[in-house]
Amino acid sequence: MDVVKPGNRVFVAALRTPGCTGTYAELAVVAATAVHPLPSSLSFAQGAAIGIPCVTAWRALFQRARLQPGETVFVHGASGGVGLHTVQLARATGAVVIGSASTPEGADLVREAGATHVLNHGTAGYLEELARITDGRGPSVIIEMAAHLNLEKDLTVLATGGRVVIVGSRGSLDFTPRLAMVKEAAILGLALWNATPAEMADALTGVAAHLREGALAPVVGVTLPLREAATAHHRVLEQGTRGKLVLISE
Repeated sequence: MDVVKPGNRVFVAALRTPGCTGTYAELAVVAATAVHPLPSSLSFAQGAAIGIPCVTAWRALFQRARLQPGETVFVHGASGGVGLHTVQLARATGAVVIGSASTPEGADLVREAGATHVLNHGTAGYLEELARITDGRGPSVIIEMAAHLNLEKDLTVLATGGRVVIVGSRGSLDFTPRLAMVKEAAILGLALWNATPAEMADALTGVAAHLREGALAPVVGVTLPLREAATAHHRVLEQGTRGKLVLISE
């Protein structure tokens, strides 16, 4: 556990922490184990964007996909709160990173986060670029933010023996299991609340180290006052969301 004192700048990562009263408030009660130092280089809004997005990105890459340096990872939907941090962490690990976005502004953010290549997932045939970029092999890892739209397509471009980690899905899909057979693919789900205490500790240790080193810098897209929390929930479902949406106490 990080040692903090009254007056220190901190961030909170309190999912599944006993006694947490929630953070849609001006004040929050959390266990000491959920409180971590916030580097002076980061704003408090960035601190608010660390907990769930960065830990989810860490778990997807290293605890589920077991990403190795030198592998190619495709972040399918990379301009959102989890996607941008996934790009940063993968790049810092020495992976070749490909991301996708639906707008030029989103693509710029993905590039700034460290992606070597950025695809426009609003363009027909955009996944065909993956074969060219990877010399026909396909990415070893795909981090998928919208499995209800993309999972079957992911399996057509994945490298043989590759892994797809499902971070997000908003519905069902018709699915051809034979695609997984042909690629000998692993399809891995992720739900942050299933993390064991040891996995959470490992993820937070890794995230904190990358924050200190500057390899991970939370990206805040929009800030809204706390009284507009309902509006925020609608905003995060809109297409073209960029970075993490943060509520600010007035």
